[in-house]
Amino acid sequence: MMVHATIREEISKGRISATRRVPEHLRPVWSVAFLFVDVMAVLAACYAAGLPSSIGPAACIVVCGALALCRTYQFSYAVRWYDEAYQIAVAALVAFVPLWFLFQYVAGLSALTAVGVIVLAAIFLSVVHATLHLARHGSEDVAEAQAAYVSPEAQWRVGHGPYKAWKRGFDVTLAAAGLVVASPLMLLIAVCIGIESGFPILFRQERVGRNGATFVMYKFRTMWQDAGQQWARPGDRRITNIGAILRRTSLDELPQLFNVLVGDMSLVGPRPEMPAFARDFRRTVPHYDSRHIVTPGLTGWAQVYAKRNLQPDDMPKILPYDLFYIEHASPALDAIVIIKTAAEFLLHRAV
Repeated sequence: MMVHATIREEISKGRISATRRVPEHLRPVWSVAFLFVDVMAVLAACYAAGLPSSIGPAACIVVCGALALCRTYQFSYAVRWYDEAYQIAVAALVAFVPLWFLFQYVAGLSALTAVGVIVLAAIFLSVVHATLHLARHGSEDVAEAQAAYVSPEAQWRVGHGPYKAWKRGFDVTLAAAGLVVASPLMLLIAVCIGIESGFPILFRQERVGRNGATFVMYKFRTMWQDAGQQWARPGDRRITNIGAILRRTSLDELPQLFNVLVGDMSLVGPRPEMPAFARDFRRTVPHYDSRHIVTPGLTGWAQVYAKRNLQPDDMPKILPYDLFYIEHASPALDAIVIIKTAAEFLLHRAV
């Protein structure tokens, strides 16, 4: 690929460099430290729950195995100290079934008590990981949440092999479930839009997808009819009353679950842009085309760490977040982004 050749040339000439969360020579030390504190935290949770001494080591194997699957010991996705809890939540979901079986059928706990022990262990681990994060980085955000480019190896990985098949299955399963759960709310939103501003209910707009191909993206219409194609700005008078609520809560994006089902979009990935803006960004922002290596997403790494009300001038600041996601794309990272998106929606941390 042309992108591969360009990046390899710039790396060889020292024009760009990668930033890793943990320096290569410190990774073994950091992994051992995390493994030790995780084992101690799980043993403490089992002891506090009054479990037999033989259960603790087995629980440690299950929990640490789940954390390893989530790449906690190889690579940390936490940017802020409280992000550690999201990583632990994903690992707890991975380990939930074997831990529940271990606690209920081997240790003889009730179902409710078994769930309580799992939650207790997750809380212990979250506190320990957050403490280590603060000790290592302080309370400030860390810049390594961004990347300057996508390596050729990462470009190949996201386009081939098991990750691509897993991601498609993950998207279809969750999008279908999301449509079923959200269908009453979507019907209510459609009725409100129809009452306030009439038809059409949905807004259709051409966007740029994977490998530069265009597709039609669906959203609930949040502006008055004939509002034009200009980029929306805060306080825009073209936005309806219902539209303002939908935009503030991101509920106008729900119809994009249909885009996910047909394969034009993914649940997690860089947000798709309009063709006119994409052409301008391609000319003015280095490595912009790299974000088209993957399928665009309903949410993404940039959406949970960057500000919400973006303008065209913000693209040079947003692109490094998208490149970071592509460089480190994995099932665990996708799960973390989805959990963080839900938290941002509930707590309104994004600005």
